[in-house]
Amino acid sequence: MPYTYNKTNYLGLKVDNIYFSNELPQEIYYKCIKTLFYKAVLTYDVTACECCGIKNENNTVIKNGKRHTLIYMGEIIYKPAYLELNKQRFYCKACGETFTAKSSFVQPKSSISNSVKLAIAEKAAEARSEKAIAHDLFISPSTVHRQMKIIAQQVKPKISDTLPNHLSFDEFKSTKDVEGAMSFIYCDGITHEILDILPDRRKGELEKYFSRFPLKTRARVKTISIDMYKPYIELIKKLFPNAKIIIDRFHIVQAINREINRCRVSVMNSKRKTNRPEYNKLKRYWRLFLKNPYQLNSINYHPFRLFKSWQSTYSALQYLLTLDDKLEATYRIGHQILNALRMNDIKNFEEALSKAENEELFEGLNRIIKTFKDYLPFIENTVQHPKLTNGPIEGIINKIKLIKRNAYGYRNFINFRNRILIISRLFVSEHKKHIKQHSKVA
Repeated sequence: MPYTYNKTNYLGLKVDNIYFSNELPQEIYYKCIKTLFYKAVLTYDVTACECCGIKNENNTVIKNGKRHTLIYMGEIIYKPAYLELNKQRFYCKACGETFTAKSSFVQPKSSISNSVKLAIAEKAAEARSEKAIAHDLFISPSTVHRQMKIIAQQVKPKISDTLPNHLSFDEFKSTKDVEGAMSFIYCDGITHEILDILPDRRKGELEKYFSRFPLKTRARVKTISIDMYKPYIELIKKLFPNAKIIIDRFHIVQAINREINRCRVSVMNSKRKTNRPEYNKLKRYWRLFLKNPYQLNSINYHPFRLFKSWQSTYSALQYLLTLDDKLEATYRIGHQILNALRMNDIKNFEEALSKAENEELFEGLNRIIKTFKDYLPFIENTVQHPKLTNGPIEGIINKIKLIKRNAYGYRNFINFRNRILIISRLFVSEHKKHIKQHSKVA
């Protein structure tokens, strides 16, 4: 069969020593799909034996037939394409061993080209299921899964004795094969890079994990941002002697808003049968209770559904607050605390907590205020470090939930962990690279 050496990027291959057939590619049905088949030969002259290393002098290494291989090249014109590649075999007279010609576009003993493996890696960095990736690339899900394991080994966190100066701790609902149902994740507080993911968030397991770092390394950690999970506080006090504990402000805001909303629901339900119009108003305009009071409009009046007269957002809320004294006090104290946190004013924050002692509040808000008083030194650290929050790690956890939902759940923690690391570490944006480098220089 006649072959010609093609110096152009035939099939997108940027490699030498490949001779393509003059024949047009065949288009036949393969695995029930219309497929393109190309033919080529890979051959070259060797300078030494790959087995024993002897130089090829006086025809010590000779060509010894060809090995037929079928290599999947990916999709071309919406059709899967295969390359029937005859690889040159060589025989060494000195050691009696044989070896096959190699090329940069496909790894030895592999039937999938490197470009397809790169496409798997690119698609794996998106929140897509393995089956969806396999369907797009015309390969099997097991091939995608196997390649993901290889990629995960390259991007997994390296065991080292270093820790960044600022850390963020959090947890997420994991797979059923882990104990405690919740897994632990922690990342760099500045670059937001995931440092590791552990199957168990319980204090004993975390203590074993962080104890492997020398005390000198743990003592260099300056701040750790957490939610209000008490075992984290006990762990940090024991293992990180110089670290300031920062209560994430999102969880503070969430706790107060949740209790204001619960108080509204409680008042609303009490009026379900006694006063249906007030019940409907409290149910419909729930967003007004959670909105920043300084963002309410008190000037522009317009028709409000369920109200007989025109109202502004401010006047509508004031009417709803008059329906119950406990609701009004809960709303007022709750937003005083939130405003102090928003302004990073720890003095006003403490004053708002003190005022709550003389008010008749919803029992849920009383419980939250008691917790805030216990954690006041940590909340003071929150105010002093407004840029160190758990916001980035919460965003990572949202993406983890999306991965899990798109895959219809994971049964194995290792596979789940691998996928999270691939998505978060494989293709890092230039902005994050710049932040990471800048933090190292600093």
